[in-house]
Amino acid sequence: MSCRSSLVWLVLVACTEGQGNAQEQVTIKIEERATPWMKEGVIHLPPAFVKSAKLQFAKVDNSELEPVVYVTGVVAFDEQRVAAVGARISGRVGEIKVVEGSKVKVGDVLATMESAELGTAQADVIAAKARVDKALIQEERHRKLREAGIASQAGVEQAVETAAVSKAELMAAQQRVRALAGGTGPSGLGLAPLRSPLTGTVIKVHVSRGQAVEPATTAFTVADISQVWVQLAVFERELAFVREHDEVELTTIDGNATVRGTVAHVSSVLDADTRSADVRVVVKNDGNLKIGQSVRASIRTAGSARETLAVPRKAVVSIDGEPTVFVSIDDTEVVPRKVQLGAESNDLIEIRSGLERGEHVVLEGAFALKAEVFR
Repeated sequence: MSCRSSLVWLVLVACTEGQGNAQEQVTIKIEERATPWMKEGVIHLPPAFVKSAKLQFAKVDNSELEPVVYVTGVVAFDEQRVAAVGARISGRVGEIKVVEGSKVKVGDVLATMESAELGTAQADVIAAKARVDKALIQEERHRKLREAGIASQAGVEQAVETAAVSKAELMAAQQRVRALAGGTGPSGLGLAPLRSPLTGTVIKVHVSRGQAVEPATTAFTVADISQVWVQLAVFERELAFVREHDEVELTTIDGNATVRGTVAHVSSVLDADTRSADVRVVVKNDGNLKIGQSVRASIRTAGSARETLAVPRKAVVSIDGEPTVFVSIDDTEVVPRKVQLGAESNDLIEIRSGLERGEHVVLEGAFALKAEVFR
């Protein structure tokens, strides 16, 4: 027995002077133990600890539970609102007109490209326009000569055909320039503007002035972050409660911002290792959320409340990674018992197995009891 046992009496035998072999038994009370201890699976609770830890017990019973799923997630781009801007042709980067963080609108020029290929195509457009002009003049001249009886009808038809071919060649040349993302005017030959395809923010500039680029090169990343996604990983046992359009409250890890969104997608595929599925939440963002930021999420499921065996959340602690409650034997003894959890609400948590109705568990002070016994 430990020297700190709950109540120990020490018997001393002493010889007193003048009494020969007479023995006097003296009993000395050792101070009562102040902390709980475990013996053969039972935790003994000294009255002093019960009082100092303010232990309270709650009866296990059925309760009405409105499931709320608590998970963590990561803020990500809305994939329909992000664009990779690249060159359509080989060339070199000329002037860069934006930096990371710049606000842009649809059609704004992000940079210019210098390309010999584009210059050649633009020159072809200019030459084709000249041929069209000449062909139209010849066509008009032949018509007037025909009206005067000087030219033949065949000459007019030939002029019309030549003009039509010239127009077709011009259209083809202009289409080629458009495919190379260049203008068809006479100024700025060989210069191709890189334009933003959406209104948003320049997230990343991937190139520098004078850099050679190819059609596969991504020069800029532009995103509209006024709306973002939050990717959540919901475990298998809670996934059944989550539905599209469920309301979600999101809080940043530092607690400085709270926003609300709705479930837009629940994956039908479980991760084999984590036994969880991806749940996507769409959130309007006023700038409080940063891409890549971690958040806490509470999903208020649309399912109706139901009667189930439940205990207050604070009655459940984790011991060796397992959810555990302390079940009362009497006022001075409890036993730790592992339980299987189910759905949760703001205050309650479902007990699927491990407890029976009518049993009593430690409510207030469960964490203090764990800290003392399972150090």
